[in-house]
Amino acid sequence: MNVTELIELTNRLSTDKSELTPKERAAYLQYLNMANDELYEIASSGLKTILQAEYAYLNYVPTTWGDNDVGAFKAPDNLFKLDTVVAGRTSLKQANHTIVNIAPDEYVFRDKWIYTNITSGIKYQTRIDPTDNVNKRFLTAFYVPNPKRLVEEINDDNLETDTPVYPLPYHIFLVHGALYYFYFSNKVFMDKMAYIRNVWEKDKETLAKFKNYGL
Repeated sequence: MNVTELIELTNRLSTDKSELTPKERAAYLQYLNMANDELYEIASSGLKTILQAEYAYLNYVPTTWGDNDVGAFKAPDNLFKLDTVVAGRTSLKQANHTIVNIAPDEYVFRDKWIYTNITSGIKYQTRIDPTDNVNKRFLTAFYVPNPKRLVEEINDDNLETDTPVYPLPYHIFLVHGALYYFYFSNKVFMDKMAYIRNVWEKDKETLAKFKNYGL
């Protein structure tokens, strides 16, 4: 099914309006993309062939605590999730605590920025940042790129698609996910949400068994 057919099916299974307004179509499209992001998170997990690598350059030093400088490296623009971050020849471990407590072999990812302890014993390599031609320290970020946005009309083949990447039998999963988000956003449908939530969770469990299928 293409995206237009997915929107129409989502409508038929929810409010079954004879004609959707542009605002309603946009809402259904948003819910389909939210569902697509969840399925992509599952399908891309552990899939090394999908990874991309990009240099993340030291942009600024946001603050200093004692003898520790924390460097802020701009993450790739097309990043969906980080897989591995390498400083020099050292692979860093992701930490979930505040940037105040970053250990020498750790990084913290916050709001499109990768923070590391740049005064650690790790030797950072340098190279010319093509955005300003300045020689800077850098990290190598291996990451899962963003999925293409589901759209009805494609304006950019690199960023958008009018057909889901998953094989046809999995397209109904997107509809179930869109219905879940639709019911969740419209409290008058709370009686239906519990049912579709269970269906949606089973869909994700099914995809997880074949999680790399279609990408």
